[in-house]
Amino acid sequence: MMNGLYTLAGLKISGSKLQLVEIFSDPSGVRLENLNEVVFAEPINFRADRTTKILAQLQSAYDEIRIRKPIKSGTLSFALPLDLFYIVQIPCDNTLLSQDMLAELKWEFSILYPFLDINEISIQYYEVEKNSFITNNTAVVYGLERKYIQILENFCKKNNVNLGFIDNAHLASERALKASNNFVKDGLRLSVYISRKRLSIIYLLDGKLIYQKVIETENSDDIGKLIRNEMASAKSIIVKREVIQAAYATGDLVVDNYISKMNFHTGLNFIVYNPFDKITPISNLKNSPLFLQRYNTFSSAAGIAYRVA
Repeated sequence: MMNGLYTLAGLKISGSKLQLVEIFSDPSGVRLENLNEVVFAEPINFRADRTTKILAQLQSAYDEIRIRKPIKSGTLSFALPLDLFYIVQIPCDNTLLSQDMLAELKWEFSILYPFLDINEISIQYYEVEKNSFITNNTAVVYGLERKYIQILENFCKKNNVNLGFIDNAHLASERALKASNNFVKDGLRLSVYISRKRLSIIYLLDGKLIYQKVIETENSDDIGKLIRNEMASAKSIIVKREVIQAAYATGDLVVDNYISKMNFHTGLNFIVYNPFDKITPISNLKNSPLFLQRYNTFSSAAGIAYRVA
């Protein structure tokens, strides 16, 4: 999965906890060095809390993790909550140069979100060429307020480490699939990420992202129905259940009851995958409940740690 000699660390931040995955890679393979989490003393409200309060809570949790086991990596990458991102898929002209494409997408984004100052939003995008499921060339566009990037930059500066990558929690978790024994690359793949009041749906075709949509959920019991309805009525993607090669589930709230309902409503067999199947843990992690039982909840932290480009 990786080549070279380095240590990488990924942090997944939610409103309730901080999770860490640290790996070491050398020519013999990849080793899981650190797996930990700390629940915040008080939940973080990213949109309402002051920056100083958010930083203090992150620092307190990070310090507690370091007390348990020192972190060796000089670079930290972050997976952030879905609700911090503005995600939209819009038609695009794939003949444009990258700078012209970005300018066009920023303009489209500003029309869709007129209440945002586009100059205070960091925009990234994935180009999607039309295919068997997407009838037009499109771009999946991600907007993140720059203040959150600044928080992470300040956090890294305080801890004398470099800031690596930043992703939304679902995209980050997708990278962890490659370390699972259940990974299927070819064909159409469905992935869902379940968090508090958010359901994210991703489709990948031959390993490439072609669709992402985040749906607000008031009642977690409706998740199975929401996935079924999205499969049946999505306007920008045409998918029949029979063509889906594999379906995966991860997130903060993946429990057997949800999976059973998702399987029932969609006719699929969702896999709650292990992001550490192909990673050798150090000896004192082999019997850790986090490693043995709660591995799937670390998919985002693992995926952002695995990211090297």
